[in-house]
Amino acid sequence: MKQPAPAKINLYLHITGRRADGFHELETLMVPISLDDLLEIELIPAGIAFTCSDPTLANAQDNLATMAARVFLEEFKVDTGVRIHLQKNVPVGAGLGGGSSDAAAVLLALRTLTGVKAEDAKLAELAARLGSDVPFFIYGRPAVCRGRGEIIEPTTLREAYQGLLVHPGFGVSTPWAYKTYAQNPHPGEVGRTFPDFTLRNDLEPPPFSKYPWLPVAKAWFRQQPEVLDSLMSGSGSSVFALTRTPDDARALQTKFHAEFGATLFSTPFQVAGES
Repeated sequence: MKQPAPAKINLYLHITGRRADGFHELETLMVPISLDDLLEIELIPAGIAFTCSDPTLANAQDNLATMAARVFLEEFKVDTGVRIHLQKNVPVGAGLGGGSSDAAAVLLALRTLTGVKAEDAKLAELAARLGSDVPFFIYGRPAVCRGRGEIIEPTTLREAYQGLLVHPGFGVSTPWAYKTYAQNPHPGEVGRTFPDFTLRNDLEPPPFSKYPWLPVAKAWFRQQPEVLDSLMSGSGSSVFALTRTPDDARALQTKFHAEFGATLFSTPFQVAGES
């Protein structure tokens, strides 16, 4: 079966403290967007086989998708194997949760393929073993996430949101971003207030100080008449601009490539899920 794995953006990310386990305490509004990886998953007699359109991600041993398959089969004692092919469309190391979404997609697909009776909450429990962002993708809709990100409160947005997402071609290490924040813990810049949120990302300052492209792109977005406001997603390195209409996002994409070069990744997006 084919299972999409949507990317996410953070419309705000507040770091509210440090936990005894060394992680940071968060509150963030995460939303799935209309950019996704696509997984083809089928049952086979035994083993876990993995292939990927991106050869740099072809090592099955450390891939979240294969880890998710292993966790599912062991938890529910299912005597079968799994073949996974990943069509990778979401940039890696981009603050978009691509690997986490792939893992959740495997859990969701295996529930269907095996007929295991497991509620979303049970899958989210398994997802939390794989990573802090993975439980969010089980629900497939906007949610306020707390704790390390694993405490999920699905929410309904009052308005529809769209814009342009760009990626500079390099990634940002999430552990590095949090470690650097801990050395100088200051909140991110407060942006525009919308009906459902106020833009702010407390993880912006570390990458912005190391990678000048990021604040330059954000500042450029804010100067464009199509743009309501702009923010970095997660720990970076993707930056998004919110626009009034989808047409504005497409016009902005043309201007972005004229300004920053035609080879950089960009995609108009809409917030997916219930709204």
